[in-house]
Parts: sequence; C-alpha cells; structure tokens
Amino acid sequence: MNIQATLNQYWRLILVMLLPARYVKWLAVFTFTVLMSGALLRFFGHSLVLYIGTAFSLLLLMMIGMLVPGQMLALRSSKQFQYMADLRYKLFFLALAFWCLASLALSAALTTLDPKGFSFPITLAVATMGLSGVAVLFAVVGSYMQTAQGFVPLFVWVLFFSAKSTNLFSSAHITTYWFITIGLWSVMFIWWFRWQPQKYLVNFMTLPAAEMQRLQMTNTQTMAAAFSSVPKTLAGSLLVNASDGIQAWCKRELGQLVFFLLMLGLMFYWIKQIPQNAAGVMVGIYLFIFICIRGSVIFQHIFRNLHRLWMNSSFSRTEILTYIETRYFLLLAASLIPVIFVLGVINHYLLDELLSLFNVVYLLLIGLLMCGLSFYLGLFIYLKSAASFLWLNWVSPIVNLCLIGVMVYFNILFGPDSSVEHRDYLTFSTGLLILVLAGRTWVKSHWHKINFFRVKN
Repeated sequence: MNIQATLNQYWRLILVMLLPARYVKWLAVFTFTVLMSGALLRFFGHSLVLYIGTAFSLLLLMMIGMLVPGQMLALRSSKQFQYMADLRYKLFFLALAFWCLASLALSAALTTLDPKGFSFPITLAVATMGLSGVAVLFAVVGSYMQTAQGFVPLFVWVLFFSAKSTNLFSSAHITTYWFITIGLWSVMFIWWFRWQPQKYLVNFMTLPAAEMQRLQMTNTQTMAAAFSSVPKTLAGSLLVNASDGIQAWCKRELGQLVFFLLMLGLMFYWIKQIPQNAAGVMVGIYLFIFICIRGSVIFQHIFRNLHRLWMNSSFSRTEILTYIETRYFLLLAASLIPVIFVLGVINHYLLDELLSLFNVVYLLLIGLLMCGLSFYLGLFIYLKSAASFLWLNWVSPIVNLCLIGVMVYFNILFGPDSSVEHRDYLTFSTGLLILVLAGRTWVKSHWHKINFFRVKN
C-alpha cells in the first residue's frame, strides 16, 4: 500500500480516537496556541504563560484519556468500522502510545514542579502503572456495563490513598511497577482480541446535546417510576415530572442522603492521613459542591417542565413565577436539611469539630445564594433563548466557575481559618445577594413577555 495513504489512514484514525468531540478540538487548538506563545515569551524572561499552557496540556490529556476507552469500544463495535483490516491492532497500539505519552508528560510536569520531591524514573513507573490501570479498567468495565465507568476513577482514587502509606514512590518498587504495567497491558491485549461486541457501544461523552438530553429524559422517567407514589398536587408533579407525594419525596431524599454519606465515608477513610486543616477544607468543599449540585438538579427539572405547568394548570403568569420560586426553594431546603443535620452530628461527635460552626453556616449561606443566582440566571436564559437547554448548560457552568474563582481569590474555600477574614466573606456574600436581587427584579419585570410555547427542549 502507498505510504502516504497509510499515514493518512492513521492520521484520520488518531483524530477520530483522540479528538472526537468539537470541544476537545477547540481545547487542543487553544492549548497549542498558549504553549507556543509561552515558549516564545520564555525567551524574554516571562514564564507564566508557559506554566498556564502546561496546566492546560495536562487538562487536555486528562479529557482525552476519558474519551479514548469509549472511542475504542465505539469504533470496534461499529458496523461501519469493525470489519476493517487490522483495526484492533491499530486501536490497541494507538491507545498504548497515548497512555505512554500521557505518563511521560505527567511525570515530566511533576518532576519539573517539585524536583526534590519526585524522581523522574520512579515517578514515570508509578504514573505509567496508574494510568495503565485506569485505561484497562475503563475499557473492560465499559464493554460490559457502561454506566459503571464513572466509578473507575473513584476506585483508583481510593486505591491510591490506601497505598499512600506504603511509600509508593520508593525506588525499591520500580521493577515491580514495570512488571505490573506489562501484566496489565498483556491482559488488555489478550482480552481485546478475544472480545466480541454484541451491540454498538456509543461513547456517551461525545454525544450532541440533544441526544444527551434525550437519554437524560429516559433515565429521569426510569428513576421517577422507581420513586413513584400517590401525587399530592397536579402542579407540583408537573413541575418535577414525578410524583410530589410525601412517600416519593422520602424515597428520593433518602437516596440522596445515602449517596452523601457514602462519599463522606470514603473521605473519612483517608481523612486522618492528611493535616486537619486540609481535611476541613476537603469536607467544606464537598458540602459546598453538594449544595450547588442539588440546586442545579432541581432547577433543571423546573426548566424542562415549566411549559407543561403552563399548559395544564389555571395559573396566571404571575402566579406561575411565584409558584416556581416557592417550590424551588422549598425543594432545595427539603434536600439540604437532612444532609446538614447528619453532617452536624458527624462533625460534632466523630470529627471533633473539624468544621467550625462559622464555616458550616457560611458555606450553607453562599451555597444557597449561588443556587438563588443560578435560579434567576436560568430564568433569564429561558426568557432570552426560548428555553434552550444548550444555552443553560453553557452559560450557567461558566458563571459558576467565575464565582468559584472569586471565592478562591477571597480565600474563602482554601483559607487556613475561616473565621479570620470576615470582611472578605461579607463582601462576597453581599455581592452575591445584590446579584440575586437584581436577577429577581429583572425576571419579574420581563416575566409578562415569556412565551411558554417556544420550547427547544
């Protein structure tokens, strides 16, 4: 075969395998641009841009690493590609080359940032073994149960912290690490060439927004059937697309509480191995993230089903706005009260006041304020974009990331003592409150213009 044609085939396969989604391609272009700019600026004594480019490079490798196993399974199980000659060999060795490159880049970054704490040979061995384990687990687990892929990073994380006390970066274990790595890829090689896919395994991370939303709706209906009960009101059930009965609420919140406690239990597993101030920061961040995620999930139900409430109820526009405001904050409070109560008991009796009362109350306050801001921002998007769920998924995370950046700037999430700098805390809280009130005022003044029938969901 012509060498040029062969190289072209490999190049196209590399693009499909490593850069299948548009957002990854744009991130790759942006990262390459920042790296080239940083390399030029370094000659003039400015290294900050190069450090930023290095951070983006690691982020890009991490994102591609999450995509590669799914792309391997999707390409191999696709009817259009599975009968191509030597496809299995090409996919296997491309994946192996990528993970080796990722291990090399991660090891080089760690040894450059902390040359005294990390030795390149042992760091490369540990990184290669760890990433190989992630790659093999992702592919094997995903081929039989795709929904379980999300637990693979959690399993590896727990395994890493469990082995941390055994001096993981000791040079005495370097030979063992390389033998384990070779064993993992040998097992992967044997399994990969014996595996016969029974159906097409779609890579969920590359699906377009509309298809992802359809799958989310299907999962939501399945969950609603599992947590069903006699509805209390028609309006409340329409708004959340599930029963609003007390029994259904107890089932849903019990499941959320169990999930919260399981994750907290995993954190407790290694929380005694790190300094107390770092452990307090970890628990505080987890509480804050949980509050924001619960608020986001509740609002997404409202965003999707607002037009159903309008078409199947006798509420006026003003009454609908008042109703969804009340229901949103009541549902959020009902979700958070059990979690805060259980966390308070654990913090007092098991953690010896690891989190101060000020820290818990303040994280709860800013979490609620950010949920309120996300609520009115979501209604703003509903009004301006004709209920486009795509715009909601883009704008809301960007705004939340900016706010978290401001929190980091004010030293709110990572401060050594949360009760010291009350002025910064008050400034940030006041700013959030002003944004929430301004958002509510704007939504109320424009609510009469809303068209519930212009729905892109």
